[in-house]
Amino acid sequence: MKKHKKEKKGYLEFIMIILVSGLMGGVGTVIIGEHGGDVEKLGSILETFIGKGAFWFIVLMSILGSIANTYMVLTVRKKFREWDGEDDETAEQIERYNNRCQGIISCCSTMVMVLSGVNIVYGLHRSESKASLAVIPTLFVGYCLWSAFSEHILVEQTKKMNPEKKGNALSLHFNRDWDKSCDEQEKARMYEAAYVVYRKSNWLYAGIYIVLLMCSVAVDIGVLPFLMLGIIWTYQIVLYICNYEKRR
Repeated sequence: MKKHKKEKKGYLEFIMIILVSGLMGGVGTVIIGEHGGDVEKLGSILETFIGKGAFWFIVLMSILGSIANTYMVLTVRKKFREWDGEDDETAEQIERYNNRCQGIISCCSTMVMVLSGVNIVYGLHRSESKASLAVIPTLFVGYCLWSAFSEHILVEQTKKMNPEKKGNALSLHFNRDWDKSCDEQEKARMYEAAYVVYRKSNWLYAGIYIVLLMCSVAVDIGVLPFLMLGIIWTYQIVLYICNYEKRR
């Protein structure tokens, strides 16, 4: 009986989601369609602001990011030197801090990468000055190289605390070698985190699709945004299904 009620509840929730999504999408499309000129003007302002600001943000990120990378590397090395080699609680704290540092470095590198692309597009097709096109690649390459080297140092510190860990962070096969050296508990945690990312990403992609759909009513955004979203979304789904079946 309870199972039957849960199934009914599931159907009702699905119908409600469809109705609410359709209502919000319809209302949003009508509103955006009626204010197409304002939407286009806002988009132009944002494009100019982001395009011009990308250069200075990359400069700022490259300088401050490099300083932050150096600080995090030195801090982790200091914590490791102060560890007596036996206190498990301290070791856990060091590993957590190390993992957070690696996450911050990866996020900042991704942001700089995306903004570099924005700056190149703006410099080539929107701005009359091409000066930034000579500066940005140098900053981008320099920052990314130092970030990669910083992550390598942090990974090496982890390997010193856990001798069973294998892999070179600068190698193309690092993820494969690292995964093989993890124990079952670590693998379970990684797989669980990956599944959460998969589920949450589907919601994100759906939201992006709705926004693109509504904007396309007022502004000619072209087919490329939909095409890129479709490639990323489909790739993730296919990759997940194939790897899930592979591990049966």
